[in-house]
Amino acid sequence: MAEKKENMLVSINCITYNHADYIRRCLDGFIMQKTDFAFEVLVHDDASTDGTPDIIREYEKKYPELIKPVYQNENQWSKHSGIIGRIQLARANGKYYAFCEGDDYWKDKNKLQKQVDFLEANPEYGMCYTKANRFIQELGKTKGTFGRKCTGFEQLLKANVIPTPTVILRTEMVKQYYREIKPETRGWLMGDFPLWLWFSKNSRIKFLNYTSTIYRVLNESASHNTNIEKQIKFERSYHAIRNFFSVYYLKKEVLPFDEHYFRGYRFAVIGERQNALRELILSDRNDFKTGILKFSCTSSCLFSLYRFYKRIRHGK
Repeated sequence: MAEKKENMLVSINCITYNHADYIRRCLDGFIMQKTDFAFEVLVHDDASTDGTPDIIREYEKKYPELIKPVYQNENQWSKHSGIIGRIQLARANGKYYAFCEGDDYWKDKNKLQKQVDFLEANPEYGMCYTKANRFIQELGKTKGTFGRKCTGFEQLLKANVIPTPTVILRTEMVKQYYREIKPETRGWLMGDFPLWLWFSKNSRIKFLNYTSTIYRVLNESASHNTNIEKQIKFERSYHAIRNFFSVYYLKKEVLPFDEHYFRGYRFAVIGERQNALRELILSDRNDFKTGILKFSCTSSCLFSLYRFYKRIRHGK
């Protein structure tokens, strides 16, 4: 029997595009959830061309009360038309709003229950998240984790430590964010990070210290790709978000985006030392990190030591 809207506690936002190789695992992660409340899966297929819609239709037919899809004829993301604010939130019936894109998946069958239990018992918290395992698609294996405790707005402003597919939020607060900030008008290339920043100033955030989710790292995606120019475009947007919220809440700008440093760092990572050194010399940064990078780019031995240091430092 279909659940009434007033009994719906969680709406899961699942945006997918050309995820035919991954979407079954994603949907299975929702279906296996063990809860004492009703939830719905709001799948938004953004005009996929690889068979993803056919797979979603299989699940829709099998689980009609759970899987609630929208099938687009034209790609909405490329239009920057606000998929979440304009489409997904408008059809959300849940008190809480969870995230998981079509290439990620949940591995803990009690994920939703644990998070909802916490939020129901602690109304001063607007957001709850966990750690996620990184699955490196190119290697075909899990390597490391993503996610750690957030101490507040200023820590988040320095670095995003929150894995999107682990997050659950209070739906009314998400709607308030869209009314207040109007992110679809900002031209930002990411929708999650600004939302976390806003929540960190308007509620408390809870980190549950365990791993509930698999976060898939693809070679080519909005946040991960091999093209340096695309990386720089994404980093500019990330910087614009940080600057917007720093001015909005702290009345001060963050340091300017140093494109030469970022470009130099990326060149160093892929081993193009001469290009890296050229960019780093042009950089306005003059700190210890920059010094290490400059030295590492002049010697294969030092560069190898630097990469070893990075692996040890970040557990990679």
